[in-house]
Amino acid sequence: MHDRPFRTPPHDPLDRRGALARLATAALSLTGLTAFRRFGAEATRIAAPKWDDRFELAVDLEIAPQQGYRYHRPYVAVWVEDAGGRPVRTLSLWVNTSGRGPRYIRELRRWFSMDRDQEDAGGPDIISTVSSATRLPGQYTVTWNGRDDRGSVVDQGNYRVVIEAAREHGSYQLMQQDLTLTTKPVAADLAGNEEIGRVRVEYRRRK
Repeated sequence: MHDRPFRTPPHDPLDRRGALARLATAALSLTGLTAFRRFGAEATRIAAPKWDDRFELAVDLEIAPQQGYRYHRPYVAVWVEDAGGRPVRTLSLWVNTSGRGPRYIRELRRWFSMDRDQEDAGGPDIISTVSSATRLPGQYTVTWNGRDDRGSVVDQGNYRVVIEAAREHGSYQLMQQDLTLTTKPVAADLAGNEEIGRVRVEYRRRK
C-alpha cells in the first residue's frame, strides 16, 4: 500500500467572494457605528429647539418685612441653572458694592462660589454688570428673556430657578424650583421664609 501525498483542496471562488462580502459588510457596520457615536450626540444637540421668543420667565418675589431698629436689607441673588446645575443667567443681584458692602457678597454662598468659578473660566464680571442696590421690604418682579450671561439664546428644556438671600443679623435662605420650559406656559409657587416671602415662578407669554 502506497501513501498518497496530501493535497490542499482547491479554493472555491464562490466561498472566497462570500467571505470578502462579509468582511466588507462588517467594516461598513463598524464605520457606521463609529460615525454615530462621534456625530450622533452633536446632531441631537443641534436639533434641540431654541427658546421661544414669545415667552418669558417671570419671578415674583417678596422681601419679607422685619421688625427692629437694627434691620439691614438682605443681599439677594436670583439666577437660572441648567439641569446639570451649571449657571446660565444671573437675573438679579441686589447687594452693596461700595464701602464695606462687597465683603458681604460672599455670604451669598452658592451664587458667589458659582460666580468665582465662572469668572475663572473666562466668564463675564457679573458683579460689575448686573448688581444693583439692596431693596426695601416689598414685592418685586424679575424676568428672563431666554439669553445666557453671554447674550446667547438658550435651548428649550429643563432649568432651575434659584433664589438666595442673606442678611446681616438675619438668616440665610436658599430656594429652588425646577421647570421645563418649552412652548407651553407653566407656573409654580414657593413657600416663603424669614427673608423671602411669597414667590411665584411663571413661564408665560410676553405681555
